[in-house]
Amino acid sequence: MFEDNKDFYPTPQNLIARMWHKIPKKARNDANYILEPQAGGGAIVDYLKNVFQNRRSPTIHAIEKDERLAAILRDKNISVIDSDFLAFNGPDKYDIIIGNPPFNGGHYHLLKAIDIMYSGHISFLLNAETIRNPHTNSRKRLVKRLSELNADIEYLISEFEQAERKTSVEVALILIYIERKIEADLFDGVIDAEEIDPGAGHEQREVAEKESIRGMVADYNRKVDIGTQVLMDFYKNYFHVAPYVKLVVGDDEKSNILSSEDELTSIMKDKLNQLVRSIRKSYWEKALELDAVRKRMTKEKRDQFHHQLQQNSLMDFTEHNIRAFVLNLLKSYEDILTDAVVKSFDVMTKHAYDEGLNNENVHYFTGWKTNKAFYVNKKVILPYYNFWDSDWKEWRTWKPYSSTDTLTDFDIVMNYFDGRASYTTIMEALEHAFGRGESRKILSTYFETTVYKKGTIHLTFRDDDVLRRFNVTACRGKGWLPYDYGQEFYETLDPDHQAVVDSFEGREAYDLNVQTGPSLFRSKPALQIDYENVIPMVPKEMAQQQQQKPKFNDDGRQMGLF
Repeated sequence: MFEDNKDFYPTPQNLIARMWHKIPKKARNDANYILEPQAGGGAIVDYLKNVFQNRRSPTIHAIEKDERLAAILRDKNISVIDSDFLAFNGPDKYDIIIGNPPFNGGHYHLLKAIDIMYSGHISFLLNAETIRNPHTNSRKRLVKRLSELNADIEYLISEFEQAERKTSVEVALILIYIERKIEADLFDGVIDAEEIDPGAGHEQREVAEKESIRGMVADYNRKVDIGTQVLMDFYKNYFHVAPYVKLVVGDDEKSNILSSEDELTSIMKDKLNQLVRSIRKSYWEKALELDAVRKRMTKEKRDQFHHQLQQNSLMDFTEHNIRAFVLNLLKSYEDILTDAVVKSFDVMTKHAYDEGLNNENVHYFTGWKTNKAFYVNKKVILPYYNFWDSDWKEWRTWKPYSSTDTLTDFDIVMNYFDGRASYTTIMEALEHAFGRGESRKILSTYFETTVYKKGTIHLTFRDDDVLRRFNVTACRGKGWLPYDYGQEFYETLDPDHQAVVDSFEGREAYDLNVQTGPSLFRSKPALQIDYENVIPMVPKEMAQQQQQKPKFNDDGRQMGLF
């Protein structure tokens, strides 16, 4: 498994047990936060979950660079908080860091673990040669640090000879205990929060900064630093101010009356982690509310991604992780769009499923492997959109909420097919028209809209090409059209495909729109979120494909879109 990953050597169960029990029992039982910084397929985390399955379980985080292995970890409901431990700079404070880093370069990982451990135990496996033969400056630095920290080093032979991936390398099992008290110089090296200029112009600069990913990350780091400083100051002076000041972080309202320095240190770390989680979740939610995302995701899709944030908010809020999140969207972008198109199609055609109901919204055709196929006509009539206020005798757009969400989704979906950077929505057009007392033939970018006091709304598509792409995408998504519909000229199709074309639109219209690729969508790289910063993270072939300049027909439409 993963033979192409030369650093992937799953840790045998008996060795994991040895690493875990190397840590003193009290520390194991009292641990609240544990990190596995090079988690691989999750052998160590799985072991720990089994250890704690019948009692209080600590929070366990994992970091993994190989995206295939990270996907396996997430499938196991393991919290993956970052993809590169050596670049990890999260403010989380752990009680235990336990890991088996790559044999090649493992000393860098242990130095990193020592660097981020505030107070607690580190149990690590290293290639024994790293310690026995410190021939590089970084190895020499590690050996010196191990000596300074009075590390317990145990050399083990043949531990991997019966492992899933066998090797005869000798390993060193290293245990380090780092102890710091709250009265010490806490968080040595933590930079004070930046001073914010209260002068004129700051508010405008702050708004502009927050509209960019880099600006949001800077603002996030600033708040974490400020919060850390507040907590640090409070706990440094705890025994002086505790009788008079109560500290509440997030939703935690537990008493802060403590009795010992050891307990105080533990509570301080817990409060810090609560603070970081709260700020982190808030900023991941803000990332989804950027205009570039919000205007291109339907309400259902936004709700789905907000649900995913329950897991994603464990990831540190860095540019690297945001790019990785955007790239995950990019990989499934067309599936996301197709699903949204089908949902809007279903809203427009929902009554067409009723047998015997004459619904003018749709046109029936002989579909692919089915006789009950239909597409949306140019004019659509929808019920239950009552914008007339009978009490106030006026038009209003402030309700009903479900109706406005649906109409907004229609605009978002239609924008998939022409890719305009900006457009006038149905709701914006209605609001302006109602202000003038108008309710007929109201023009927005994609529709002409008429509303009636009886509670119906009539939508007429303004762009036949957008309507056609919408119908083809929805019908392909439902399986009513073959997936390769529109990729070959009519004369080259087999009789079954020709029959579908004849029923759906006819040969002439079909041949006018034949394309050379499968996508009907106007390309929008990575949801247009700081794409220039995302490109270096994209595989070379994907980056080249995304950066190709589009070609246009004489009428100004982009070529290659069916």
